This record gives sequence, structure tokens and C-alpha cells, in this order.
Amino acid sequence: MFVHQKQYRTSREYIVLIPLQKTSTINKVSIERRNIDDTTDKNILYIGNGSNVDFIIYKNAQLIQDDNESNQFSTQFKVFMIDKQTKKLHQENRTINFWFNNHFGQNQYADDTNEFLRILFKSDEFPRDYFSFIKRLMELLRLFSSIRKLELQIQTLIDNNHPKYENNLQQNADLIKEKLLDLLEQAFPNPMFVNDLAKYLEYDDQIVFQYLSELEDKNLVKHLNHNGQQWTRVIISAEEEDTHKVILYKSISELSNSLRPTIAIITVNYFEKLAVDAMIENKVTFVRHKAGESNVYTIGTIGTHHIVSTKLPLIGRSRTAQISTGSTTTRLLGTFQYVQHVFIIGCAGGIPHYIDASKHIRRGDIIVGYPNEEDYVYGIYEAEKSAEGYEFVSTCYKPKSFQLYQLLEPIKENYQQTHLNRSSTHRYPWEKFLEDGIKYLLSHNIDCLPQSNDRLCIKTENNEIIEIEHPNNERKDYLRPAIRFGMIAGGKNILTNDYFKITLCDKCNVLCFDSEIDQVIAAIQGNHIESFMIIHGISDYHDGTLNKEWQPYSSLCAAAFMKTIIYKIPNNLYAHSNIQHDDDIL
Repeated sequence: MFVHQKQYRTSREYIVLIPLQKTSTINKVSIERRNIDDTTDKNILYIGNGSNVDFIIYKNAQLIQDDNESNQFSTQFKVFMIDKQTKKLHQENRTINFWFNNHFGQNQYADDTNEFLRILFKSDEFPRDYFSFIKRLMELLRLFSSIRKLELQIQTLIDNNHPKYENNLQQNADLIKEKLLDLLEQAFPNPMFVNDLAKYLEYDDQIVFQYLSELEDKNLVKHLNHNGQQWTRVIISAEEEDTHKVILYKSISELSNSLRPTIAIITVNYFEKLAVDAMIENKVTFVRHKAGESNVYTIGTIGTHHIVSTKLPLIGRSRTAQISTGSTTTRLLGTFQYVQHVFIIGCAGGIPHYIDASKHIRRGDIIVGYPNEEDYVYGIYEAEKSAEGYEFVSTCYKPKSFQLYQLLEPIKENYQQTHLNRSSTHRYPWEKFLEDGIKYLLSHNIDCLPQSNDRLCIKTENNEIIEIEHPNNERKDYLRPAIRFGMIAGGKNILTNDYFKITLCDKCNVLCFDSEIDQVIAAIQGNHIESFMIIHGISDYHDGTLNKEWQPYSSLCAAAFMKTIIYKIPNNLYAHSNIQHDDDIL
């Protein structure tokens, strides 16, 4: 006697791809977790194997179940793809909607979505084609157990004219002149020779000389010797010559004997120096042009305090740059020996958050280097391979005196308590200083307005360009910059790795990266200056050196907040500051 035994199918979870819509310009799919007990379904197009044995692709959406629940998160980004054959760009708009399992909290949803996108946008692994992109989404859904379903819509945009991203093989005169200005601004106050400029640009000396002469006619550069072989950037505009005197000096004694500033301000790039000088009253600029030892000092007042500002000629990790940076800082503090406080003001690259607007950093935001649990305000980080993967090696810095941070504390507390619910007419003191600085530079024909191209873009190693929506895509009021308080960092091998930056942000509250100012801080401490503060304005998402269009405005934001702090510093002659704005700075 034979007994028939019924075979029961066991259900298991699969990562399922279901096509929803397909037209000439739109492709829409759903990727979700689904328990499947019948893998012989005729609607199944493909079942994965190997490491992707839990992948199933359906032919159509006839069995899809309507999801009445709204998605918890959504992100949209544009991808510029380069066609291998035509070498032309086409642009796609991609939208991903996220649904989560109910037993996870809202904070977990936001963190997982941000981490999901961070891995997806990893520059060295971003999928080049449609199928690789879909496969990556399925792999990530499997990785993130909190995510229940994804919905992807890819829309091919008809307008393929994107000159910003096209390779311009023919450099025109305007581009060459712009590069000449960049080189002279980086070197300033050191001059550069025509033959050195020609080598950088790979152009003939005579052509470079011609373009320099045209820039000189516009009062942007000037030659320093009779044969026109040495050139430098002009520090003030023609409109400013009547009110801002420039003196060429030869001896240090000309400065140190009569002028005794107590606050020094150090900047790195040209527009940072202009922004700081816009905050200074009664200013006179002293310049000395000497091979390898050029200096520029602008001396004036902010409130009752005497100020000196300078610009470093070079910065970075090369030995030449480190020596130049350290010696320039030492020369500044050795010349002006009454300096008690040093501010380092400049631009930096923010660390974006793709989902949470409260953690996201945008261009124009102000970052104040703020003490962590160990009182460090700045660090140089390197990622080194270890048995567990990677570990961070750091050299961190902190001031010996925290007087400036004690003055900052009530300003910080008041801002954090009021900035979300203040009236539209209320302005903080730094916003007034920012507006005054913009008017000042505009009156001298220096474009310092916030730009309209505040785009969050990632360029992958495969040359695709991804433009991501900001978490809060509402129009930003740039005259009311957001203030953030946390660690500021440098580190070249961190900059191009999004994972490292996000990790440092999460673990160490690192908010932005700059072009590495550790040599400046070391020189400050080596000259026994106990009090310093670093304030940066965000101009890009790298290290503050990539986006020249944003540097003037972002520098002004940092300088305006610096001026707010300086107004709170007690004058040596008085127990308390009695400046006009003092009651308003809380």
C-alpha cells in the first residue's frame, strides 16, 4: 500500500523587481521585499544565481499590490552620462522613493536613507548603465533590512545642451585671463614672473604678456619692474584708492614702531583677504615685494580694537608650502608683538547630508571651529588601512586660552534658541555686517553676491556627474546664513572619499574640510599666542578651493561673524566693551 505524501512549498523572502511603466522617456520600476513560495510563476522573467540567488525580476506588474501608504522619504538627482560612442552627454532625472518597515523609528529611517544614498553615490563605484544601477539598488535593499520597498523613476531629459559639462578643447582669451588671475591670486603677495606663468599655462611668453597687459588696463594686475617681467594681483580697486591707502615699505620697523594691533586675522585666498578688509575701518595696507618673502598687512580698526590682517602666499602639504606658510605666520606675529588673539578666516567645503535638512550644510553657511569633548577645534586626518578595514590617524589642535569661546557661548546659545522661530524682520549682528560688507565690495566693483548655482554635484571616477537635490529644496535666504559649531578638518586622502567624510562627521562632529591650515596653527602656538579661533564660510563640497564664484560671498559670511566676536572682546582699557552694537550681540 502506497501513501501519497503532499509536498508543501516553503516561502522565502526575495528582492523583487517589478516594472511599472516604460515609455520613450520614462522608466519606472518597483524594488521590494516579497515572500515568494512559487518560483515557477510564468510572470517571472529571471531568477538570480550565485550571490544573487534571492533576486527575482518579473515580466510585468500584473500581480503588483497597491501600496496605500505614502513613502517616508524621497530623493531626486540628475545624472550626466557620457555616451561611449558619440562622446556626448545625455541627462537623466532619477527619483527614488523609500518605504520602511513600521517597527523602525523616524530617526532610523533618515539615517538609513542617508547611508543608502552615500553608498549608492560612492564615486569609484557608481553604476555606469541602467542594469548595473538597478542591480546596485537591489543589493542595497537587501543590505538595509529597515527598507521595505523602493520605487525608481528614470526620466530622460530632452534638452541635451549642457555646455557647462562639455569638454572645451579650445581655450579662449577669457579663460586664459581667468587662469592668470587665479595664479596671481594664489601667489599673492608674492609676484610671479611671466615665464613661470607661461609654463603653468603652456603658452608662449609673449601671449601671456599681452593678456597681462590687458588685465593691467582694467586695474586687476600690475607689473613691478621696468621690463614688465614681474607681476602681482592688485589688492584694491581703483574706486577704493581715495579711502584705502597702500604703502610700499622696506623695513619692518616702519610698521612695528608706531602700530600696535592686538588682533591678527589670517587668510589663505585672495577673496578671503578682501572680505576681511571689508570689515575693517580706517585701514591702511602695507606691501613689501621681495622674492620669496613678500608680505601684505592691512592695519585698521574694528570697534575699539586695532586689527592687522594678512594673506598667506602658499598653503598645502608640499615642503615649500609648509615652510612658506609657517614663516609668513611667524613673521606676522614677530612683527606685531602685541597681538593677543588670532582669527583664521576663510572658505571650506561642507559635508552634505542627503536626507536631513537639519544636518545638511549648504554654500554660505558659517562653520565655527568649536571645542569637542577633548577641547580640540581642528584636526588633520588620514585614513590608513588596518586589519578591520580603515582607521583614522589624526593630529588635532586646541587653543591654550578659551577666552574667545567664552565670549562666543552666549551668542551661540541665543542663536540656537531663536533662529528657527525669529521674525522675518529680525536680523542678527553678523547679518548686518554681512549686508554692509556686500555693499562695500559691490561699490568697488567686486562681485560678492551669492550665486544662483547652489547645486550639490558629485563627479564620479567614471566621469558621470550626479546632481542631487538638497534635502530642503526651498529657496534659501542667503542673507540669513546658518551657523554650525563643530570640528574643522583637513586631509587630502579623505576629501575624495565620501564614506570617510561622513564617518568623521558622525563620530567626530567634523563639519567641513579646508586646504589644511595646521602649519598656521603650529606657528601661532610656536609664537606663544594662546587664543585663536577658526571661522569658515562654505563655498563648495570639497575643501573651499574649487568654486571661485562662491568664495567672495562665503568669505564675507565668515568675516561678518568674526566681526561679531571681535565686538565682544573687552578692550584693554575697559572692563567691558562699550561698542554701539554690543547690546545687540547676544
